[in-house]
Amino acid sequence: MNNNSEKVVLSRKERDKLRNKEAILDAAVHLFAQKGFTQTKLEDVAALAEFGKGTIYNYFENKNDLLMSAFSYALGKVIDYIEAQLASVIDPLDRLRLIVNAQFDYYQSNEDFLRVIVANQQIIGKMIHEKPGQGLHLRFMHLRKLMIREIQTAIDRKLIRAGDATRYASYLSGMIHSQVRSLNNHEINIDEVKSNEIVDIFLNGVSHV
Repeated sequence: MNNNSEKVVLSRKERDKLRNKEAILDAAVHLFAQKGFTQTKLEDVAALAEFGKGTIYNYFENKNDLLMSAFSYALGKVIDYIEAQLASVIDPLDRLRLIVNAQFDYYQSNEDFLRVIVANQQIIGKMIHEKPGQGLHLRFMHLRKLMIREIQTAIDRKLIRAGDATRYASYLSGMIHSQVRSLNNHEINIDEVKSNEIVDIFLNGVSHV
């Protein structure tokens, strides 16, 4: 083992607590996806995770906190996946494409998470700027910063035209979110999302010129 490693070594008690918390979050994501936020009871989550209801309160203040934490947990997995993939990609445009594709790849491979987004979009949107949603908001900001960084690098290398990288990232995010809204409205299904086309249109527009 490398003695200079910065990897944090958890005690057995800390590992047990982390496993318990993740078991609760996995159960919550599944039930929120299947039943919706309103119809899911904390007793249901506890039963699926094989804990007593009181155990949930050791980790979460209430159901709102659990929903936001479950969403943040799942989005954290998306970000971890993206960053692991980025480690082997150098070109900023390829990296930007990966950031977009990876999000929809994760949605397609994790239907429960997608259903949580679709079924609870309004609730999540309302709570994200309140206390329970602070962690989730930070996750979204981290994902946005990844996009801004690659866009700025592409601008600096003259791979795309000069402009405000933050504004460009907002445009691209809007294109991504429009697909999520279409999923939410049942206008399309996840197999119909063309993430590469989103990036192509963002980078090149639809002009023949």
